[in-house]
Amino acid sequence: MKKIILSLLLLTSLSVVKTYAQMEAARKVKWDIEKSIDVNMEMDLVWDVFNNNELMKKASNGYISAIEVIDANMPISRKVIFSNGSSRLENITQNEAHNRLIAIDFVDSNLPKGIKSVQYVVYIKAKDSQSNVMWRVLIKGDEDAKKALMAQLMVEFDSYAAGFDKMTKKTIPAARMN
Repeated sequence: MKKIILSLLLLTSLSVVKTYAQMEAARKVKWDIEKSIDVNMEMDLVWDVFNNNELMKKASNGYISAIEVIDANMPISRKVIFSNGSSRLENITQNEAHNRLIAIDFVDSNLPKGIKSVQYVVYIKAKDSQSNVMWRVLIKGDEDAKKALMAQLMVEFDSYAAGFDKMTKKTIPAARMN
């Protein structure tokens, strides 16, 4: 009887150690960039913008000149062409309408020198009658290359903030007074 009880105690203690080890692996991700904006649009409309290449181009406030889909099957491959003539190849690895989440990886062959991988996620959440858009980016590579890419991505995300602001401004034309 003692052997059975000792065996049960040993098995339960081992399962606790195994569970603890798994929890250690599930640590919180330390994002390199976290950019959040509030948009004066309902969440479904913002989601529609992020899933329509022409609207994304408009929302970029001139930063992007075109988005070309290379392969529409998951993961969706696309080429983003910037107004300065440069381009980026990326794969949409997740597009979850029910969570309002889009996950994107940069294609390895297109990474800047010193960068090993780039993943970013766009989250869209309702905030009263508005929406909150959150970009989170994880970059692996050497520090100088990371800093340069982070600055470039912040300019891109800021252009979206300005573009969404322009898209949602309601202007009333002035009446001519004689």
